[in-house]
Amino acid sequence: MNRDDFLARVSRAALKAELPDAPTTQPLSAPGDVDLVEMFRTRAQLVNTVVHGPMPRHSVPRSVAGVAAGHDVETYATWDDLPAPGVAGALSAEGYDRVEDHGAPEGAFHNPPFARVDFGITGSSFGLAESGSVVLEHGPGRSRLLSCLPAVHVALLHVDQIHRSLAHWAAEYPDSPVGTANLVIVTGPSRTGDIEQNLNLGVHGPKHLHVVLIR
Repeated sequence: MNRDDFLARVSRAALKAELPDAPTTQPLSAPGDVDLVEMFRTRAQLVNTVVHGPMPRHSVPRSVAGVAAGHDVETYATWDDLPAPGVAGALSAEGYDRVEDHGAPEGAFHNPPFARVDFGITGSSFGLAESGSVVLEHGPGRSRLLSCLPAVHVALLHVDQIHRSLAHWAAEYPDSPVGTANLVIVTGPSRTGDIEQNLNLGVHGPKHLHVVLIR
């Protein structure tokens, strides 16, 4: 059977196909009497995430600067709308160089503005306690590169935005992905087991992930 005959046969079969009825879904159970912050901390640590706090907003800049001091970094970049003020100022005061995105210069595809950033700081829209994940919604002033390129990624997360699971979050905010250019769920630092089946961190992204909890 040649290609055209095969595709025509597939098309005719598709026109006659009937989709099965959608399965009946059960309502989600309530989160229950569980400490979501403690569950988030425990599960996040299991996937090599370092969790700081919870702490008040005014303590966040000092905490982030402390994280930077614990790593061999020289440059940093942040989202424009972090949930705690003063982070950039604290890092610059400690001598770290800030890298900013001033547009897309010639050759930016091969050398993006944040290619030389060691330390990336982002906010987090939500946290998922059962997997220890943070949900990032990207858009203007919220570059996706800051959670992908730097060796160290720091995510700031309000504790009241922690949900039990992905299903609980999606049920409460079903339209959340519609308003973002890109949505990413980050669970621990980048990891791969492709090389001789040994787990390696940081091969395809950040080697270190820190989450700073804000109360």
